[in-house]
Amino acid sequence: MNWLLATRAVAHGVVAIMITFAQIDNVLNSLILFGALYLAASLGTHFLDRRFKLNSQTVGLPLIAPVIVATLAAAALWLNADSLLAFRVLTGVLMAWFVISEIVVAKKVGRKTLQGREAVITAVASAIMLGLALGANLRQDDLVGFFGAYNAILAVHLGIAAATPKK
Repeated sequence: MNWLLATRAVAHGVVAIMITFAQIDNVLNSLILFGALYLAASLGTHFLDRRFKLNSQTVGLPLIAPVIVATLAAAALWLNADSLLAFRVLTGVLMAWFVISEIVVAKKVGRKTLQGREAVITAVASAIMLGLALGANLRQDDLVGFFGAYNAILAVHLGIAAATPKK
């Protein structure tokens, strides 16, 4: 069991469930929730993985943007900024960082390895969400729905990847 992928799958899954069923009242709350859960998942991995063989790039590099975006989303809520514009920009930053960090991880571990292929799949899904966040002219509800779908897809992908035995 890959605990890093398992805990991140749980973080993505909880955000997808909260967006779908709890009908989050402000779109920026979904980014705050995602950042907090992603931080908890990444730090919790250290307690679950007793071998401590995780390298800093797979743990730390993808963690930087969710924490920064969650902090900026909280600031935008506090300042009563335009929530759609803030959500678009912050989601764009988050997805661009995921694309870059996952490509870096894939290059580091090798794209032919299992972990490298998982990183490439995550990068592609993030690139698609990046295009939707910054390129498509969507209403707020539609954009949040796509963000929820992105999280649901990654929850399934990371959950399967976490349970897949290493070869």
